[in-house]
Amino acid sequence: MSPASRWLAAALLAVLAAGHIYLRTRQCVSLPRFDLDDETGYFRAESALQYRYARLTAQGAGIPELDRDAQYPEGLDTRRHLTLAMERATGWTWRLVSFFAPVRDFRWFVLLWSAVMASLSLPALYAIAGRLSRSPPLALAAAALFAASWAGMSNGIGTYGFESFALPMLLCSLAFLVAALDPEEDAWKACAVAAGLLLAAGLSSWHFARFHLAALWLALAWAAWRCRKEQAALARLRGAVGSLAACAAAAGLLCGPLRETLFLLSPVMLAGYGLLAWLFFPARPWAWALGTAAAAGLSVWLSRDPAAYGHVYGLLWEKLRHGLVKPADPSLLGPDARLLWVGPFQSPEPGFALFAFLPLACVLLPRLAAAARRETTDAPGRLAAAVLMDGLLALYAAGAAMVARLTPVLAFLLCAAACRLPAAWLRSAWLPAAFFLLAGLEGAKALAPASPLNPFLRLSAAWARPDRHPAASFSNERALILWLEKNGGPGRPVLANYGLSASLLTYARCPVLLQPKFEAPGIRAKTLEYLRALYASQDEFASFCRKYRAALFVYSVEDILDETPDGPRYASGDLRLRPESAAVLFHFQPERLKRFRLVYENPDFRVFSFSDKEEKLPAAGPLLPVYDLSRYDPRVDDAGFLRLDAAGVNARMAASRRLLFLARVFTRLGRGEEALSAYEAAAEAWPPDAASQKDALRLRSALEAAASRGARR
Repeated sequence: MSPASRWLAAALLAVLAAGHIYLRTRQCVSLPRFDLDDETGYFRAESALQYRYARLTAQGAGIPELDRDAQYPEGLDTRRHLTLAMERATGWTWRLVSFFAPVRDFRWFVLLWSAVMASLSLPALYAIAGRLSRSPPLALAAAALFAASWAGMSNGIGTYGFESFALPMLLCSLAFLVAALDPEEDAWKACAVAAGLLLAAGLSSWHFARFHLAALWLALAWAAWRCRKEQAALARLRGAVGSLAACAAAAGLLCGPLRETLFLLSPVMLAGYGLLAWLFFPARPWAWALGTAAAAGLSVWLSRDPAAYGHVYGLLWEKLRHGLVKPADPSLLGPDARLLWVGPFQSPEPGFALFAFLPLACVLLPRLAAAARRETTDAPGRLAAAVLMDGLLALYAAGAAMVARLTPVLAFLLCAAACRLPAAWLRSAWLPAAFFLLAGLEGAKALAPASPLNPFLRLSAAWARPDRHPAASFSNERALILWLEKNGGPGRPVLANYGLSASLLTYARCPVLLQPKFEAPGIRAKTLEYLRALYASQDEFASFCRKYRAALFVYSVEDILDETPDGPRYASGDLRLRPESAAVLFHFQPERLKRFRLVYENPDFRVFSFSDKEEKLPAAGPLLPVYDLSRYDPRVDDAGFLRLDAAGVNARMAASRRLLFLARVFTRLGRGEEALSAYEAAAEAWPPDAASQKDALRLRSALEAAASRGARR
């Protein structure tokens, strides 16, 4: 390419990056929990904890080496068990920017910063697609498709995760690796070193990067096997694998969390050592493979990697063992798998997969057509890079079927691998035009993903499973946080479920007993201990609170209402409820509690103060409907377990919420009679809250006044 062409490509990539940043931040600020004037409760779970560390860095306070507030009372060792590069980079960037132009809303800065960092994947895709196709227009079109794709940005909407920071490093490392394997690249050794350095940065920034490295070793082994008769390709593979292994080893020595888990002796690194040894001594490949597998198995006993990431290894095994479907009986799953098999670690549902990959998957149609016609897509000497990308695509396709979190990487690899086409096809203009057309469709989908006019939403809705989870109101969560901010504080440690705890720590500034960083030692066992105590007797739950010095306990209605395989009852290992269990008393009969006093409640949460002294508590006041046992059709079966119609309660509450939403829409449209009918139907489904009652009464009075004025005329 001429210098002018390079500048033009760079300018167009900058435009694509700006479009990607706009689409992503637009969705972030469109979420119901986004309040322009108040950041309270916006980030949740891991994102909230990471946001807290970034905010501490931005304020110049520094991240505590032993964070007792994040995992009270034993503390969380942030240097040894957490990767903090992203949080520090965010905080330092904010301080640098604020030096020149003050930025008051740190949350907005974090959202924008994450989107900018994520957009750095676009040059990597352009470079890889260009190497595979030797067609700059097609490479630019592939980058445009990924920039606009919903699958490429969906995981980052409303979150502050390592994916936005470390994934671009890993993908840029892949771009340099592909360049190192390109026979037309003279500076291939420098490219191999750059690939290794970026890989080391990714390994030091994101725990997932070690699993990406495992996929990389497998894809490189496949490429080496396919190119075993091409000495020039093998020489480049030796240099590239050697650089990756050396830089990964250096990261294992220099990075605290990697050093803590003895990453140098981990199964992933031993696989890399075995691959490197085979490339230099290619005789008897099966012997090398068996020896590497045996060494990797032995490393389970020698390194602490499985101890830190056993929950991930165990989850993958359980998913395979159960065919990617959770068993109805939670006792059939291991405890770590029950905890982790939720949220982004779920297998993607058919509706989500259709929405994410249509029309994106159509980008592979030209390759499929070329394969059907048996037209070659491999230029002489460029087989290694092409096979590497196809191997990664196959591995990540299998991985994304198991873990929805891998969706963005799969989208990236789809767009890159689609450019591996016959040379005669690459000279035509229709290919870039088709890719740009797909990019336009993806952009329209990402611009308004929830629009009823979105055809992909309608198609995916037909395949979506009904959501049986109890939906907590963000307003109730925010009210809880604000109450704890006023009534909690440093001296009152809070026990809450691990998903909510990070928000309470970050926004209410209360020490919490549980946190969502499951790679930290002991936290998984502590979380399981909490769940077992919650569904045991109140004395056992009080013992847990005493052991870990909890002052306040936040009870969530999902502890009873959520009977799905994603809820806390399933994670505890037993969906059945005993009438005397602590959870049942917290929900229905707080007056029977001995050491817990109800101090705050709303329709989604209750807060109890804990005291080691037994005391006679006053009778409970009027119950909110969700805490009224009579609405659950309760009965005790022959085995002594409490049976509740939680599914019916969830359905009635969901119907009421839908009708209230329609009522407010009709009110804005000036259709008062229809709005009033919707309010009345919502009240029949489930008793409304005070605000909805006032809205309905106000509307009724307005309609009656209008009717009265009409009658006088």
